[in-house]
Amino acid sequence: MNIRQLEAFHVVMETGSVTLAGERLGISQSAVSKLLKSLSESCGFKLFTRSGGRMLPTADARLLASEVERLFTGTDRIRRLARAVRDREWGHVTVAAPAAMSARFLALLLGPMVGRQGDIRVTLISQASPRVAELVAGQQIDIGLSVQPFEHPHVRRELVIRFAMDCAIPAGHRLADREVIRVEDLRNERFVGLARDDCAIMTIDRAFQLQGVQKQIHVEVPMSETACDFVASGAGISIVPPFVGRGYGADKIVRRPLLPLTTMDVWLLTPATRPPSLAAQKVAEVIRDGMRPYHLKPSDERSLVSS
Repeated sequence: MNIRQLEAFHVVMETGSVTLAGERLGISQSAVSKLLKSLSESCGFKLFTRSGGRMLPTADARLLASEVERLFTGTDRIRRLARAVRDREWGHVTVAAPAAMSARFLALLLGPMVGRQGDIRVTLISQASPRVAELVAGQQIDIGLSVQPFEHPHVRRELVIRFAMDCAIPAGHRLADREVIRVEDLRNERFVGLARDDCAIMTIDRAFQLQGVQKQIHVEVPMSETACDFVASGAGISIVPPFVGRGYGADKIVRRPLLPLTTMDVWLLTPATRPPSLAAQKVAEVIRDGMRPYHLKPSDERSLVSS
């Protein structure tokens, strides 16, 4: 027996008519009859009897029909799955990113998409940028976000955004009324710093060193989101990416541009040895769109520098 015979049998069982089965399958009535005859011969028993122009299944045929029904139910599931994959509504995507993005920001970006398209599963991993690149090169994840460029024959890289670090100030602080904050304004201020292994710390330290300012660190934290928690409680000032601490309003944290501009890049990394799944493409699009508002435009940069 073959799948075409079983399909003809399945449709005849549903419609009770060879004519209707032929119309649904797009073949002639005689072709359906031939398929049923060959299936009956393969099975070794009679499948239908005729009564009043209708095809009545035998008891043996009914036994066979229950198993065939399961077969075509599975086929329908495969068809729906293929349609969902095509429409990027199904799949499992693993994303790795530094803590500044993975702690809260990516959840805010990806959460609505996962809510709308419940058959897409996302695994989010928090790793430092060098480890993110290693995971992508080893094809252990689908998408990596890194603040460091990474050259490797097995990795595709794409610059997603270049952003300027913000100065996060407790509401009511004496500097909160200023339009921009200069590094020298932070001399002797209580500072909430990041752990020494954070990739942003080198960029921030360089900006302070160039201006001859020594940070007065009173609190050191593992990630930028935690720094914002301390700033909101009045513990000190911090330098953070523009996409962190968004849960706090202006009544808790005041954000101001920092001069000289302290910029960082975000790179989107994917395995170069295999094409991304349609679901991974969808997740990457959501990440790009969500990060775009934080991109530092040349006009914004010129405006800040001239301040």
